[in-house]
Amino acid sequence: MMLSNGRSTPLYNLFLEGAGEFAELFEVAEPVEDAVDTPVLALALFLPLLAALIIAVPLVLGINIGRLACGVISTASLALSTTLLSIPAASLIAGRNAVRELYYVPVLTFKGGIDLFADGLSLPLAVLIALLSTLSSLYSIAYMDRLEVIRLRDVRRDSYYSMAYREALIWPEYVPKRESPTEVPSIEAYYICLLLFADSMLWAVLSTNLIHFLIFYEFVTVPTTLLVYIWGSGPCRLIAIKYFIYMLVGGVFVLLGIAWVYAETGCVDILCLYPSMLGLPRETKARIAALLLLGFGIKASIFPLHTWLPDFHAEAPVPIHALLSGALIKCGVYGIARMALPLLTDIITEHRLALMLLSLATMFWGAFMAVMQRQIKRILAYSSINQMGYITLGLFSGTQLGILGGLLHVITHGIAKDLLLLCAGSVIHATGSRNVDELGGISSRMPITSSSTLVGGLSLAGVPPLAGFMSEWLIFLGVLQAGYHPIALAGMASTAITMGYYLWMTRRIFFQKPRKSKMVHESPLLMTFPLIVCVVLLVALGVYPQPLIGVIQSYACIIAGGGA
Repeated sequence: MMLSNGRSTPLYNLFLEGAGEFAELFEVAEPVEDAVDTPVLALALFLPLLAALIIAVPLVLGINIGRLACGVISTASLALSTTLLSIPAASLIAGRNAVRELYYVPVLTFKGGIDLFADGLSLPLAVLIALLSTLSSLYSIAYMDRLEVIRLRDVRRDSYYSMAYREALIWPEYVPKRESPTEVPSIEAYYICLLLFADSMLWAVLSTNLIHFLIFYEFVTVPTTLLVYIWGSGPCRLIAIKYFIYMLVGGVFVLLGIAWVYAETGCVDILCLYPSMLGLPRETKARIAALLLLGFGIKASIFPLHTWLPDFHAEAPVPIHALLSGALIKCGVYGIARMALPLLTDIITEHRLALMLLSLATMFWGAFMAVMQRQIKRILAYSSINQMGYITLGLFSGTQLGILGGLLHVITHGIAKDLLLLCAGSVIHATGSRNVDELGGISSRMPITSSSTLVGGLSLAGVPPLAGFMSEWLIFLGVLQAGYHPIALAGMASTAITMGYYLWMTRRIFFQKPRKSKMVHESPLLMTFPLIVCVVLLVALGVYPQPLIGVIQSYACIIAGGGA
């Protein structure tokens, strides 16, 4: 097989062979009757919708079912979804084929109805989304009860002066006024938005129809905007509008890219696009690649498309911030890994050095900006940008090891960042402050939170035997295998900076001599239990990552063409 410019490469040929085998293995079933007998994927996706409906009906009727009931309904539905998604995950670990479900729904029909697919890329991410959503929902039961006390503090003294806040001072009528807790909308609306947020991400990563993917990928913006606009802190309304505009622009790029793909191939099934794209002219593929990388890069917060993230994440409620960093930005990575990389391998290969340098810039920019912060949530927000650099560095390396490490880091970073943010929420919940300069000396009073923070930070810094070590090690091995030794060394240097700001933050919050006397205590069980779950997962995946690696490797081989 020859490239459009007349040259042939082993990587490209291997990719063609892998793509052909992939398409043959998962051909679209023409009759709907060929769908699987046990619709575990569909059940997992419809349960959060059902829970949102159960919470919404009493709200519309003016019936107050209470904060605890809403939290229990939301958490139970998401926990059941996580359990159901674990069934096909166990099948993949056992070496069975990927799971595909096809349903005919007249209202949503577009070339074959609703088509769901769980493979080595979509299923681990779906399980991660469902699990982190469950933990955030459980955490919210206790945290949201104290949210109003936290955000009614003096913003000038306790939070960073972002550009949005300075603008709000110039036009004070835009500053949200929260003079009493009665102005906060009902907790029912919060859980409805949380459920829709989680469920739309699940639909996006499990849909194989391009139209359905685009619908749910863009719908995620609606509940996330509302969650920060209504329940955020600081100049949350300005920040939410800024985020909405960014996501709208990114969505337009993705829409144009997908529309162009459909116009050229006439296919809306993602799994059938691989052979259809191979014969397209190089110029066409280059333009499609640019559109998709720009669109998905905005949501993934790749430098310099990241500027929406720090303010939006920092001012979101902690349980939502945990989902934004742990899951939402991974949807952008999913789009790159599902569409841009396999469909446009030859184009990305030609510009690999530039893309890897962009990933390196993302790593260093996030790391250096995190060092400069004094607010816990802003440190962790910039840390998310830093970690997206690791993931994209692995994906753009083009080697099987690098891609495997990048996809594995999607999972390990999601768990570790969720842990760190929930720990930050525990500190804020206990002290009422998120400024590290006002904290210190609380490790003995919050032993679970302090030890969990240390575990999360060390995992993201790549310290063995925690989960982050294996994923980062594979990324750097992949970059070295590709022959980019200076980039690999620079990435390792960024890891040292990462460890530095995490250890600095942990020491300032928990171990340094306190500047002020604070009567604090450990958070309630509803908030510490999610921390324990994340710690157990980070240790387990660090000690025994083989099952997860085996699942992800099947897709990494397809992208890399069986190895570089």
